[in-house]
Amino acid sequence: MEANKNSVASGHSLDRKSFMLGMITAFAECLAGEAKKMAFSPPFYPEDYESLREEAERICQEQGIFVWHEKNADLPAKKRLHWLVLFKFPEVLEEYKKLRQEGFNPALHFEKFTAMLSYGSVWGKKADKVVPRMREKRPVLDTVARILLKPGDWPITSGARHKAQGSR
Repeated sequence: MEANKNSVASGHSLDRKSFMLGMITAFAECLAGEAKKMAFSPPFYPEDYESLREEAERICQEQGIFVWHEKNADLPAKKRLHWLVLFKFPEVLEEYKKLRQEGFNPALHFEKFTAMLSYGSVWGKKADKVVPRMREKRPVLDTVARILLKPGDWPITSGARHKAQGSR
């Protein structure tokens, strides 16, 4: 029996749109359950937005969360990627926008956004009593960039940092 050339077992590249929507769904569930304060969709090319928008908005509505489109106008046009900001509470988006207005961009200054993304942090009732830590930090590869983007499009290089408006 011949394998379907579009099957997972075929070895062909992944369907980018389905991969992105799957990640959006997983993050939406984390936000709905308040395991995260905020999440970003995978980065995508500007021309991908319209094909993602309707289903991403539907996923967010189903999970009781909100979505905001980040266009990254402060990044050089040749390297510009977009993403969706996913959040449950409006004040989280305001906190994100405040950092952006101060000149920080997650593509260039990711460390400024890690607490909002709930990486290595705890939030909610009695959060001050928890000492967050990773049991073991291991090196990881950027699977998302490998699957979704052209080689060299992520991460944004340090050369782009100087061209971005307001970068610090």
